[in-house]
Amino acid sequence: MSIKRLLYLSITVLLLTGCSKKQYVHVADIDTDYIRVNKYAAKEDKTIKEMIAPYKLQLDAEMNIVLGEIAEDMVKSRPNSNLGNWFADLLQTIANIEFDGYVDFAVQNYGGLRVPVVAKGDLTVGDIYEVMPFDNKLVVLNLNGEKTMMLLNRIADYGGWPISSNLTFGIKDDKAIDIMIKGEPFDVKKSYRVALPDYTANGGDRCTFLKEEPQEDNDKMIRDLIIEYFNNNPPTEPIVAPDSKRIK
Repeated sequence: MSIKRLLYLSITVLLLTGCSKKQYVHVADIDTDYIRVNKYAAKEDKTIKEMIAPYKLQLDAEMNIVLGEIAEDMVKSRPNSNLGNWFADLLQTIANIEFDGYVDFAVQNYGGLRVPVVAKGDLTVGDIYEVMPFDNKLVVLNLNGEKTMMLLNRIADYGGWPISSNLTFGIKDDKAIDIMIKGEPFDVKKSYRVALPDYTANGGDRCTFLKEEPQEDNDKMIRDLIIEYFNNNPPTEPIVAPDSKRIK
């Protein structure tokens, strides 16, 4: 008998032996209740409503605090948008305050802004939470020219992220070109201070090349920093979000 046939025979015997020892369990009876879930038939639980009412009032009061007034709808889109411009400029301004110095530019990953539009009218604390619901912190990285180029190419490959006003570039073949930083051409021999969410700095959104870079971190959430900024600098006029084309 060939080794191959012997192997097949052995496997067959093992399978038949296993089947002969198999145990079957039969359900003799079952007692069930059927509960139909119908949102139209659902009734409000008065006890629960009364229990959470004080907390809801407190939360509503906090979320409805007005920080300013928006002159027109701020809309999210790529490669540029007035919502993205406004938010990235805020990050840059806040980073300059929080880290006692300048940053060359700020970026916000596109997916990190979680609403498609912030409607004109009152800008509330709740609006800021909706735009930035995640526990992302603001950090600053000192990037050499090579890493800066990698970051800008990642933004270009994505089709555009929100960037602050002192950074502009074009996109060609999914790469950043004609880069200008603070009015000067990009220099690969220079280092640049960049403000961005810790999610991105920790490698998120395919930015793994940033993971090993030392971070300046004040351990504050971006949304808290924005709310604090408006509380300290209440706008005296309606907010007009810039609609400049920073990525061309």
